[in-house]
Amino acid sequence: MSKKILSAGVVLALVAAVLVGVGAQTTLAQMSLCQTVDALVLAGVIAPEKVVAAKAAAGCGATASAVSSFTRNLTVGSTGADVTALQTLLGVAPATGYFGAITKAAVMAYQTANGLPSTGYVGPMTLAKLNASAPVAPTTPATGCPAGMTCTPVAAACPAGYTCTPAGSVSTTGSEGSITVTQSNSGLASSVYEGDSKVGVFGLKIEAKNSDVSVQRIKLDLGDSARIYNKVLNKIYVMDGSTVLASSDLNSDTVVKESDNSYTITLTGMNLVVAKDASKTLKIAVDVKDTIDSAYRSGGTSPTNTISLFDTIRGVRAVDGAGIDQYGGFATSRNFSISSSLVDAATLKVSLNSSSPKISTKVASEGVNKDEADKITVLSFNILASKSNMIVTDITATSTGAAMNYSNITTAYLYDGPTEIDSASISSTTPAAVFSNLSIDVAKDTTKVLIIKVDVRNATTTARDVTTVVAVNGVEGENTVGDVFTSTGSATGEAVSFVSSGPIVTLVSKPTITRVRESDTNNANSTTTIKATFIFDVLAAGQDVLMGTVASTTNPFATSSSFTIYKNEIDSSVSPSVVAFATPESGVTLVATNSMNLADTNHVQVTVIATKVYANASTADSYAMQVKNILGLTFMAAQSDWRTASI
Repeated sequence: MSKKILSAGVVLALVAAVLVGVGAQTTLAQMSLCQTVDALVLAGVIAPEKVVAAKAAAGCGATASAVSSFTRNLTVGSTGADVTALQTLLGVAPATGYFGAITKAAVMAYQTANGLPSTGYVGPMTLAKLNASAPVAPTTPATGCPAGMTCTPVAAACPAGYTCTPAGSVSTTGSEGSITVTQSNSGLASSVYEGDSKVGVFGLKIEAKNSDVSVQRIKLDLGDSARIYNKVLNKIYVMDGSTVLASSDLNSDTVVKESDNSYTITLTGMNLVVAKDASKTLKIAVDVKDTIDSAYRSGGTSPTNTISLFDTIRGVRAVDGAGIDQYGGFATSRNFSISSSLVDAATLKVSLNSSSPKISTKVASEGVNKDEADKITVLSFNILASKSNMIVTDITATSTGAAMNYSNITTAYLYDGPTEIDSASISSTTPAAVFSNLSIDVAKDTTKVLIIKVDVRNATTTARDVTTVVAVNGVEGENTVGDVFTSTGSATGEAVSFVSSGPIVTLVSKPTITRVRESDTNNANSTTTIKATFIFDVLAAGQDVLMGTVASTTNPFATSSSFTIYKNEIDSSVSPSVVAFATPESGVTLVATNSMNLADTNHVQVTVIATKVYANASTADSYAMQVKNILGLTFMAAQSDWRTASI
C-alpha cells in the first residue's frame, strides 16, 4: 500500500509539472490517477514501453489489451478493438482504434526495440512478439479448488465432491508404487538445424504402477565428447508437450565428466505427477548453436550426436505415495545429426490461388461513370516461404497480352485480404504494375495470399480482354539475416473482359448430363441419347437486353452452334441435334413472337436442354456437353466450368 501511495505521489507531482508547463486548465482535483497517467503519456513524460507498468503502479488495472491475443495483420487504415489494444499496449494516447501515422511510428519503435524489421506493418513476426508480451488474463482454477491446488473429483471435502492437493504432489498417500521407463521417439527430429530452438531429439515414456509418482530427476548421457555442448548445443530441456518442466544451460559448470569419460547432465526440480496406472511421455529438447563448424555438421567428420539415459536402471527418479524413491531407465540411445541453417536454404514460391477469378466478362458500371469499374479483382496468388521467415519487398505483375498497357486501365492495387498495401500506375509507357519497397511478413512454412485489383476506364460496348493474362512472376524477399531471394513459380490469371453495358451471363450451377441407350426388338440397331441441362442467369447491365424466344431461329439459347460435344474428352465439333428452353414466366417482357426484353439491372434464369442422338454409339465412348457462346459472349468456350461431366 505504501508503495502505491508513493507511486501515486510521484505521478501527481509529475503531472502537476506537466500541467503547469502546458497551461492546462484542468486541476489535479478534477483528475483521477488513471487520467493523470494518461496525461503524462500524452505529454511524452512516460515512454511507450513504460505505460503498462505506470498504470499498474497507479492502480489502473490491466488495461493493456481489450483482446486476448492479436490475430490479424494491421497497417495504416486498420480499425477495430485490436487496434485499440495495440495502441494501449504501445502507449499511443488517445487509443482511438484507428491505425494512423502515430500508431505506425509507435509500431516501428516497438519493432526496433525487439529486434524486428522496423516497417510499421504488424505482420506475423510482430504479432508473435506482441502476443508473447501482452498481459495474460488470470485463469480460474477448477470449481471450488484454491489456486495452486489440484482437484480430483472424489467424495471428500474441498469443496464437496472434490479432493484438493498441492500441485506437484501425489494423492495416493501411503501407497508404494513403481515406475517403468521406455523410449518413445515418435515425431522427434533425427536431423536438426543451426539455430533451432526447443527441438525434440529424445523421448521417454514414464508409467506409474500402484501409486501416483512425482518425477524428480532425469540424468542424461551426452556421449563421450565435450563437443556436444561446447560446439553443438546451447541448452537442454525436459518438456511435457510445449511446457518446459526443467532446463539447463550446457557448459562446463553444468555438464559433468564421469569416470567412464562420458559427459552427463542432471535435470531436477520437475515435480511432475504421473497418476497411478497412467503414463506421461516427455521429450528432451535442445537449443542448437547458431553457427556450427562444418566438421560437426552432417557430411563432416563427426556428424552424429548421441543422447541416452545415464543409467539403464536409475536414469529417472520419482517419489511414490509412500515417500519412497522409485527408479527406471533403459539402455537405448538416440542419434541425431546437425545440418546447416534452414535460413540458408530458404525459398519463396509463387502459385495461383484457387479463388483467383475465372475467365469472365464484367460490366464496368461500378465507378462514377457507367464506363468505369473501380478496384476489380483480377488475380489472387500465393507466396509460400519455406524454411525461414521472409519479408517480401518487391512484386511485379505483368501481362503476356496487351492487358496492362490499355489506356483504360489506370491503376493496379495490391491487397492483403481487405487491406490495401500498395498501388501502381499503369500506362502505355509503364505496362507492368510494380509494387516496391514493401514489407510483407510471410512466416516460415506458411502461405500468404495476396490479391491484385485494377481500375477500368473508358469501357465500350465491345468486350475487351483488358486483363488478358495477368501474371506475378517477379517476387523478391529477404530472409531473417538479410539475404535477398527471388521467387520461383508464377501465378497466371485468366482473361477478364469488360464492357460498358450489355448482358452478363453466369452459370447457376454445374451443368448436368444423362445418357440413355435403346435397342430395337431384334437388338440389331441401337440409339444413344445424350441430354445436357444448363441453367443460366442473365443480367442486363447498363442497358436493356433483347433476347429471342424459343420461336426464334437466331436466338443463342435455341441455336445448336452455342454448344459443342466433347467425345472422349476431345472437342468433336459436333453440335447437339435439339436445343430447347422455356420462355421465363416472369422477369422479361414479350416484345414480339420472337423477342423478349430484359430491363436494365434486372436478371432472369433460363434453363436450356441440349440433346444429341447417336446411332450405334460405342459403349466405350464418353460424352460431355460444352457451352461455346451465349448472347454474343464467347469467354466460356473450352472452360471446364461450363462443361458437363463426361458420361
